Amino acid sequence: HDVFFNGEPIGLTKTPHEPPRFMRIPVDILVLLCLGVGMIPVLIVAPILTVAVSASLQAAAPDYSLAIWHGFNTPLLMSFIALVFGAIVYFNRYRLFAWHDTIMPRVDAKTLFNRFTHALLIFSGKVSRLFDRGSLQNAISWVMISAVIAVVYGYLSFDSPLFGDRELLDANLITFAQVAILVIASIITVVKHHQRLVSLIILGVIGLIVSLGFVKFSAPDLALTQLSVEVVTIVLLLLALFFLPQHSPQEKSTKRMTRDLVISISSGIVVMLLAMAVMTRDYSSISGFFLENSKPGGGGTNVVNVILVDFRGFDTLGEIVVLALAGLGIFALLQNLRLPAPLRDTDGRLWSNDPHPPIMQILTRLLFPLMLLVAVFIFMRGHNLPGGGFIAGLIASVALISQYLANGIAWTNARIKADMHIVVASGLAIAFVTGLGAMFLSYPFLTTTFSYIKWPIVGKFEIASAMVFDLGVFLVVVGATVLILVELGKLSHASHQPLQENK
Repeated sequence: HDVFFNGEPIGLTKTPHEPPRFMRIPVDILVLLCLGVGMIPVLIVAPILTVAVSASLQAAAPDYSLAIWHGFNTPLLMSFIALVFGAIVYFNRYRLFAWHDTIMPRVDAKTLFNRFTHALLIFSGKVSRLFDRGSLQNAISWVMISAVIAVVYGYLSFDSPLFGDRELLDANLITFAQVAILVIASIITVVKHHQRLVSLIILGVIGLIVSLGFVKFSAPDLALTQLSVEVVTIVLLLLALFFLPQHSPQEKSTKRMTRDLVISISSGIVVMLLAMAVMTRDYSSISGFFLENSKPGGGGTNVVNVILVDFRGFDTLGEIVVLALAGLGIFALLQNLRLPAPLRDTDGRLWSNDPHPPIMQILTRLLFPLMLLVAVFIFMRGHNLPGGGFIAGLIASVALISQYLANGIAWTNARIKADMHIVVASGLAIAFVTGLGAMFLSYPFLTTTFSYIKWPIVGKFEIASAMVFDLGVFLVVVGATVLILVELGKLSHASHQPLQENK
């Protein structure tokens, strides 16, 4: 108010001046827009308004009229009353200020704000300490308890039966055996969690049983992915656990273990009931669309791969971007970080002076080209048979990591000159360029195409643009996986010792 009215300004530290030209440009743009909207609303507002109304109504926009003057009506009267009331308040502002000071006590807003925020912080701290005591186990327990309560409440609140009338598959001995092995292995992992190597071996067994389950239910792509991920995960856990304390104290009392057992069993029962409630009911699925359009629309008979690189290519692109960021972020966090390697294992034995056994060196070097050949084979067949860039990337990553494990970082880096940063960047660039290529041909981003080529001797075969996108996925998976695992292996000073060549 005092900028434009109430006399000359008083007590200014600096003399006001006109703003620079570039600071006036945003204001000038807004003024021009206001003038344009007021003078020619049909040309400026109508197209935007039509799109917004059509999107909101999910139908064609109704007829409407845009004009500056709509005659004397209720909105105009309301505006006039608001202006008159505002003018009355303005000209009587000093009386209103005096009346406000008389009936309202002097309150320091800053003090009130600080007191409120302090009380809010104390309250939030109490709530946080109740649900989160610095233990991931405690936080997960509250989540599981809340899920159990929500499911029980939902079941009691509705009258519909819990299970549907969909016909169930016949159970057989193999299914029961797989489930029994899975349950027993999970229990052993929990009981033997102090014995890290045993726990990791049992985790591998669990992953194998899960992959067999995928095979049973006709999901070979998922089975291959599970097996490949299992190898990478075990190596990752071995590297991480190597630098953690070798022994852990007694973690729980009998009372707490009983509580955790009740929570876990209750959560398992609830998840089982939810799965049964969903799977015993008939529901519409979009899988039929993918099955019908995979070959004519995407040019491939492997529906899973066609979904990843064609129908839902945006999802895959986002996933490899996240994977690349994770790999680069972990590399940045671990770079130049060095941790002392423990001198003894969990049983108190000294580590071997030769961490790279000759038998393992020879076998991994012999298998390395074969593993890369398998990765190429899985990549090339992925559009029509189980495989693809993601699975092939994991297999190639395992091939490279096996060289680091068997021969050491120094020996492997001396022979594998590839910079994994460049590999990751190249994969992302290939994926993005593939999507942009469709736009240059006036198609939406990441639109794919395919054709058939006939060569002598080879015969007729298919070539698809999605293969280039899949190559980008392959490179990102290889680069990010190797980048993370190798950087973890460099944490120890001992990891930088050069390997002595066997004579």
